[in-house]
Amino acid sequence: MFLMKSYAQREVSSAQRPIICTEQRFAFNQEITLCLDEKRSFSGDDFAIKDQNGVSYFKCKGKTFSIRDKKVIYDLYDKPIFNIQENAFFGHGQKIYSGKSTDEILGSVHRVSMLKKNKYQLSFRNLATGQEEVLDIKCDFIGNSCGIFCGKEKEGAPMICRIIKSKKLASLISDRDHYKITIAPNVDAALMVALTIIYDELKHEEE
Repeated sequence: MFLMKSYAQREVSSAQRPIICTEQRFAFNQEITLCLDEKRSFSGDDFAIKDQNGVSYFKCKGKTFSIRDKKVIYDLYDKPIFNIQENAFFGHGQKIYSGKSTDEILGSVHRVSMLKKNKYQLSFRNLATGQEEVLDIKCDFIGNSCGIFCGKEKEGAPMICRIIKSKKLASLISDRDHYKITIAPNVDAALMVALTIIYDELKHEEE
């Protein structure tokens, strides 16, 4: 019997090089854990992003009344870092753009195969190396966990980020989700937040 693996118990580890897609300031020199709480509102899906001590790191505001669902992530000074928009065609992935516009694409998430709904890839330009790179995204939709790898998992690539979905006690009777994001050192935390929000969208598609 096939058992879908869970990434919830696996430890994150550093890659051989920094992973930076948005800005250098979001790549911290130590492992960090962020908590992302979904907040449904009339304007769309908003998220609060804080560490385990309640210190805010980012803000996310959703816009549903547009051609495509759009989410904009801001720093604590209300500067737009990036926005996420779905492709117009189901299954064709989501794109991450710089700032609030669609003038500059930072990265693109797409399904590896239409037959495999739990395997995705992020294509992006690594600012640390100046090269185009790919991160593997492996989702466990049953166990509500996700691992992000700097390379191919089957070839022993390090898991640079772990995402775990759960329900907070106060929201057990609601449809709001809670995510715990553990990020390895020298990995763009803003980018990992973007991938968590995209993971949330993929979860809702499956449900």
